[in-house]
Amino acid sequence: MSQILRLPAPACRHNVRGRCDYEEILNPGYDPEYRCRVLVRLQQVYDTFLAQADAFDLDESKATGIWEKRFREVCSEDTGCQEYEPDDTNSYPGCALCLGDVCVIRLPECGGRCRNYTPKPRG
Repeated sequence: MSQILRLPAPACRHNVRGRCDYEEILNPGYDPEYRCRVLVRLQQVYDTFLAQADAFDLDESKATGIWEKRFREVCSEDTGCQEYEPDDTNSYPGCALCLGDVCVIRLPECGGRCRNYTPKPRG
């Protein structure tokens, strides 16, 4: 029996670097496996900081100054991500694979033209 091959789908609006973002667009944030591990870790660091700031009853201006210093320290460290690809953006983590808070390589591979195939808009 022959195997049916799908046509490639590089012109699909859901094809991002050979990955499919259809499910993420349909239900943003539904699958936690798609999240950028670096940003998830940053969120955990921030949540811990907020708990500490609350425990020490810091006012907003004091807490903001401390967080800004910690954030600069976090940004200067290596992200620890093995898939990290430097990008020319100024936003943290500055990775070419980061699409908002989604890591493109964590999305499912594009299997070719499927029922969700939608051509990219022209122009």
